[in-house]
Amino acid sequence: RWLWAIVLEFSLLVAVWDGATEVLGPVVAHDQLGGAHSWGIVLAAQSAGAVLGGLCMIRFRPRRMLLIGSLATAPTSALLFTLAVPLAVPVIAIAAFAAGACIEVFEVNWVTTMQQEIPPAALSRVSAYDALGSWGLAPVGTVLAGPLALALGTSTVLVAAGVLIVLLTAAVLCVPEVRGLRRRVLPVSPGGERVH
Repeated sequence: RWLWAIVLEFSLLVAVWDGATEVLGPVVAHDQLGGAHSWGIVLAAQSAGAVLGGLCMIRFRPRRMLLIGSLATAPTSALLFTLAVPLAVPVIAIAAFAAGACIEVFEVNWVTTMQQEIPPAALSRVSAYDALGSWGLAPVGTVLAGPLALALGTSTVLVAAGVLIVLLTAAVLCVPEVRGLRRRVLPVSPGGERVH
């Protein structure tokens, strides 16, 4: 259940995120933040956060991988809320930095869980299922973001997208397998290497 629950969550979350950040984010930057230069700062901050998140995950190895990974998805909504106002570019950049770090924390924990729990013979097929399920609705999100913003207002759509990300995180945390799945500790050989 942990697999299909996360894939279902991300089919919606990625659609919402892509519509908000790839369509509405640049619109907000163009209309209210001074243009492409400001949006470039936001994207650079998100990328820097992803690098830091990846570096942190080299050392941070939580026992409950999916719990920590799933909890990390909710704070990404802060970027959408800061764009909805919008706040000053440095504040939005800080939210983008945090979002990048959180996305990477989820990604590392997710891939680690897949490697641990899926038999090697099935890993390629399951990874393809995961990719299709998680990214399949992304084009729908990007197509709908503009018309929804025209109908409801850009700020309203960004706030709704942020709230939806929080609700999706809460929903997936209701799945016991997501909360309870634990990292397996591999035995260590006398030479200090992990035995696979």
